[in-house]
Amino acid sequence: MIFFNTKVNQQSWGIKQKASSSFYLSRKNSWLLWLCQCLNVAVIGLELSTWMLGIISLALAWQAHLLHQSRDSVRNKKQLKTAKQPGPRQGTRQSKHANNNQNKPVSPIILAVFALLGCLAIAITAKQVGILVSMLHLLCFSYVLKAFEVRSRRDFYQLLLLGLFVLAASLIFRQDLTATLIILTLLVLNLAVLHQLFSYQRKFVANVKVIIMLLTQSALLAVVLFLVFPRLSPFWQVPSAKSAATGLSDTVKPGDIANLTRSTKLAFRADFGQQAIPAYSQLYWRAMVLEDYDGRQWTRQKRFASNKIPGAKIKAFSFDVSKTEVSPLTYQVVAEPSYQKYLFALAPAVAIGDSSGIKAQAGYTFNSTKMLSQAKSYQLSSYLTAPFGVELSQKSKMANLSYPKNSNPRLEQLALQLQHNYVDVMSRAQAVLTLINKENYAYTLQPPLLDNNSLDQFFFDTQAGFCVHYASAFTFLMRASGIPARMVTGYLGGEYNGINDSQQADNTGHLSIYQYDAHAWSEIWIEGKGWLRIDPTSAVDPQRVDSGWSTRLLQEQSALNNDLLSLYQMKNIKWLSALRLQFDALDYQWTRWVIGFNNKQQYDLFKHWFGKMASWKLALIMAVSLVVTMAILMLFLHLLNQPKKKSRSLTKWQRIYQKSLTQLAKQGLDKPVAMTVNDFSKQVRRECPELAIVFTRLSASYNCLCYQPLSAAKQEELTLAMQHQYQHFIHAMKRSA
Repeated sequence: MIFFNTKVNQQSWGIKQKASSSFYLSRKNSWLLWLCQCLNVAVIGLELSTWMLGIISLALAWQAHLLHQSRDSVRNKKQLKTAKQPGPRQGTRQSKHANNNQNKPVSPIILAVFALLGCLAIAITAKQVGILVSMLHLLCFSYVLKAFEVRSRRDFYQLLLLGLFVLAASLIFRQDLTATLIILTLLVLNLAVLHQLFSYQRKFVANVKVIIMLLTQSALLAVVLFLVFPRLSPFWQVPSAKSAATGLSDTVKPGDIANLTRSTKLAFRADFGQQAIPAYSQLYWRAMVLEDYDGRQWTRQKRFASNKIPGAKIKAFSFDVSKTEVSPLTYQVVAEPSYQKYLFALAPAVAIGDSSGIKAQAGYTFNSTKMLSQAKSYQLSSYLTAPFGVELSQKSKMANLSYPKNSNPRLEQLALQLQHNYVDVMSRAQAVLTLINKENYAYTLQPPLLDNNSLDQFFFDTQAGFCVHYASAFTFLMRASGIPARMVTGYLGGEYNGINDSQQADNTGHLSIYQYDAHAWSEIWIEGKGWLRIDPTSAVDPQRVDSGWSTRLLQEQSALNNDLLSLYQMKNIKWLSALRLQFDALDYQWTRWVIGFNNKQQYDLFKHWFGKMASWKLALIMAVSLVVTMAILMLFLHLLNQPKKKSRSLTKWQRIYQKSLTQLAKQGLDKPVAMTVNDFSKQVRRECPELAIVFTRLSASYNCLCYQPLSAAKQEELTLAMQHQYQHFIHAMKRSA
């Protein structure tokens, strides 16, 4: 338990003399330590399994129960002291005996059994949740168990270090500004609990201020190291969590993307600088191309996902910039951690600047060479109106015409009719869109369930679905009618955040794209024109494509979202939405310049400051920066530790007496520093007889409190009496005035 009394040896500061003392956590410090545990675990709680959260909650409740019992024991001990007042030595002996009895440690056998069962559960579920979450389970489980055996300073330090490890582990999953501020606040709280152990006489708020001051002093060194220290790659690879992957999947079936609309998590941001942001209907953020269809779901073709095939090579798309007259649109994308590899682009696009860690894939998409476990920044130039994929190999054409025969017979029959009635490819595609627009189709986030994901059942029976339903049915119809077609998944649109109030196409700034912006559309191939984007959603819900979600869809999404303060509810409150956008802008700059600070940005910064860089110049910059920073810190500490006159912290009775002297000084009666309390009391009797009685009583109480050995209860009683005497003194002065 975190409330024990054990003999330890410690050295007083500056004195090489061992004194026998007891490690003791007061009830206040014990509750503060318990509160730190609750908050530290809460920060990383979303990454833990439900059963582990249940175990941790049980352990924390058990600790709270033991702390509550210790309070009752202390109360019983005080009652025992009141009933029987022993001598000084006897009282000390009984107090120690009571402390040892009131804090009985939890049985080691019970703790061992509890620990073994927890470790067994972690081992059994390791394969299911992944190695990263299993390691987090073990860390948090040991953190709450360690609190039951804090019997010395060493145990106390180990518990605090485990708490700091838990806070650091939460940064694996989130590095945004909100998470950083929360973790920094909890770091201050944890260190203040440590400082409270050595400064127990001070208030906890005062210790918090000390920790904030120390962290502020160390911030200078941290900033210098951040700027000048080489951006080295980690010497280890953080394992991925199976439950951590967010966003789109490379396997899509009808209804999948509709589930993403319940998530208000940020997917990525795009900064267009001083360029005009394209119209909403052009913001099709391409992520994956799905070409394989087995009758139930769409998947990436093997050549798109060849990283799963040993020795396979992906043929990247080729886009000759010199052959197009379209002006490029240059922008920077900052992708949030998704624990996947796909990136986002407005096709067709080419990577510019530092493109290390980015690979162009077939299908005019981009992938990261490593899993996105932290924010990823990259730059692209897009040629939005330029044709792409004009030449299509016979193998690719056959792949984009294939479909499982007799999987959806009614759609196949309709496709044959379309092929017979419309020879022109675009007319055939437009006929399908017209059919969707005129018939009683509905665009909804809660589509009816389909038997085996049947497209026939959706298109002819339920006629209600989300973007994937319409894109799947349209792509199937195109293939069955003899037109090469494929489905593309990504995101549509984004929330504008800039200096202007209106959301017009000529605004400059950045876009925030959230998971609920996930979208699916189709592409058909026309000879001589290449791949053309066809979005069937525009036929059933034009507003979704032109400007964003309709009011009906927002209401439907709000009903599905159970968050008390969801993003949609915040958007409806004008001042709250404005505040949210301001914080989003700050968070974007934090992600761009702090989280995304890489080797190239560091090199460009040095080059801007110091000109052309060389190895010796870089080493000299690092050395000088560190020396200057350390010199500034040493000078600051020297000035801080300069001896200066400080007013000693006064007790309550000293403050009362000082206030009475202040009142007398206003009447022209000052007390010399060398004069004793009794002599000054006699002087007051001579010069102000009307104050003699009340001031003499107040002075006598002050002398008693300062120079007589009194118990804590007697001191409190006499201090209270002195407060009443001061009130009488004030009344007497008012009557004499």
